[in-house]
Amino acid sequence: MTSNRHKDKIVLGLSINKEQFMTKNDKIELSLKQKTALPFFLGNQTIDEACKEAGVSRNCYYEWLKEPVFKSALDRLREEIVLDAIGKLKLSTTKAAMTLCNLMDREDCPSVQRAAANDILNQVVKFKEIHELEKRLDEVERLINRQEGAV
Repeated sequence: MTSNRHKDKIVLGLSINKEQFMTKNDKIELSLKQKTALPFFLGNQTIDEACKEAGVSRNCYYEWLKEPVFKSALDRLREEIVLDAIGKLKLSTTKAAMTLCNLMDREDCPSVQRAAANDILNQVVKFKEIHELEKRLDEVERLINRQEGAV
């Protein structure tokens, strides 16, 4: 029996190395160079700048993007950054709402009052529209699920 170190398996008496059948895009984990380079591709810089700072060519970067493990890691890290930013914005929504309310109460500047009132009303309208769309989508999904269950 072969050891796990060699990544060989015995199938019907034949020794098969799974790496024989892997393409260059079937990597299982990131290389050290990819792990080191990932943070450079998360900033607001251009791909050329990120490649230069990471010490890889532009062609290398695009080859890496063809590898599911690299693309997945990059997408996951980008998603984490977005979710973190959204979390920070959520924490500020109460303060933002209070600021608008305080601006609306300013007696000394009617144009600021009007702008704040418009902002508040526009946000309420958007919220109601989104809420209505969510209700309609839920109903459509419920009907689809009912039809799929009947088939």
